[in-house]
Amino acid sequence: MSSTLPSLRLILLLALIFALSPLAIDMYLPTIPAIAVELGVPVQDIAVTVSLYMLGLSFGQFFGGPISDYLGRRPALFFGLALFAVASLAIASTESLSVFWAARFFQALGGGFASVVVPAIIRDHTEGQATAKLFSQIMLITIIAPALAPTIGTVLYSLSGWQLVFLVLAAYALIVCGLSSVIIKKPGSEQRAPLADSLLTRYKFVLSNRAAMGYLLAQSLGFSVMITFVANAALVYIDLYEQSETVFSMLFAGNIVTLAIANRINNRLLNTVPAAHILPRAMLILFVFCSALLLVTGFAPPLWVVVPLVMLAVGALGGIMGNSQACALQFFPQHSGIASALMGSGQYLIGGVISGLSTHFHSDYMWPMTITMFLASALGLYFVPKPSRQPEALASEA
Repeated sequence: MSSTLPSLRLILLLALIFALSPLAIDMYLPTIPAIAVELGVPVQDIAVTVSLYMLGLSFGQFFGGPISDYLGRRPALFFGLALFAVASLAIASTESLSVFWAARFFQALGGGFASVVVPAIIRDHTEGQATAKLFSQIMLITIIAPALAPTIGTVLYSLSGWQLVFLVLAAYALIVCGLSSVIIKKPGSEQRAPLADSLLTRYKFVLSNRAAMGYLLAQSLGFSVMITFVANAALVYIDLYEQSETVFSMLFAGNIVTLAIANRINNRLLNTVPAAHILPRAMLILFVFCSALLLVTGFAPPLWVVVPLVMLAVGALGGIMGNSQACALQFFPQHSGIASALMGSGQYLIGGVISGLSTHFHSDYMWPMTITMFLASALGLYFVPKPSRQPEALASEA
């Protein structure tokens, strides 16, 4: 274990793995109305697959984390990437909504197996503030994915229809799989937790830590704010405000710009301030802007009012996601795979359920989206642990 960062090529690879699911979620967003028309279903039936992907990610991370502890990071990662690629091909070739839903779930399941390996590898190589800084660096790199994804999706759709989006996702997963086989260490050299305890005992050990569960809830509810917007973005910007797919991509990218700026500010702050002190303040900022967004909804606000408020709310996550993950993982140096699985599966399960509920309420305004975002941010602010409950490692290594 080291307080220094691993090699640049490993950091870049982890970022590519972590970017898999943001790409899978965001690349097809501009094509959701077109997919609905081609399959002959309401737009909501396709929009809900954003939430369905969250649920699949939750299951994938829940099972993938402990498997990576027992069998090694590489087998779990390779299985996940292969399943993701196969499911992406199935989505691209289907004309059935039920097959689309099923393949989307399995695509997410594979994405969960792959992505849960990333925090575990980070925890294998770092500790303390170095963990938080590495999460922040990887988040900055992966921010590029959702920033460009809708534009890429729009271009691919214009070239050869929405199916090309999923063909490209399959190719991306296979390329990352090849790079991983070269860069990530073989199982014999990995440092894994002892296998003496049963899986149930190890999960119980992680779940019994109240402070870590507070970080999990804060991260999950903060993530729910963003994924609620993502699930409703096409409905609000394209259907309600009647913007084109190209304009939608530009507006969506604006959220990523604020997220990138916040991420850089967070990374600078981590040089002098413990992650556990930054996190509650970021949660408060998130709550403030979600409250403002809810307040203006009743006045049928113009687009130029909605977009900045959404951008600032999403930007607050730059001080939430990496910090909450790092704070929670510091409690579990010998159970990083299990802890990563719970953090990831909890995040995506809660985010998937909350965002999915928001898409089932129909309104001529943004009420379903803004009410959901407000409630999630309020609960996240309530559950975030006080800085005094952080592990000593985070404070001592600041």
